[in-house]
Amino acid sequence: MNIKAIAERIGMDYENVMEDYCGDVAAVKERLLRFPSDTDLSALEGCVSSGDMDGIRREAHRIRKCAEKLGLGSLAGIASHLEETGEGLDMLRTTRDSICSVIGEAE
Repeated sequence: MNIKAIAERIGMDYENVMEDYCGDVAAVKERLLRFPSDTDLSALEGCVSSGDMDGIRREAHRIRKCAEKLGLGSLAGIASHLEETGEGLDMLRTTRDSICSVIGEAE
């Protein structure tokens, strides 16, 4: 798995992430491989369906923090918007699924 190549494809801030992980490529790889499960949307989708704004905030916050830890500014921004407004689930899903697809191809 070439993390730098993946970073370019998914919009990861590679340099900052590597600095945050003290250059530990194995730790970044592990985090990338966990990304699909760490950003599972099931709970968030349920909250949106039921109009549970507290749940939306909680789940969007969880996804935003995961995205920030991997330097995924675009996804973090979408999750932040969802966290604040309750809107943007489709865009979040599309962006997350695209990132997951790239990670899956690299395994």
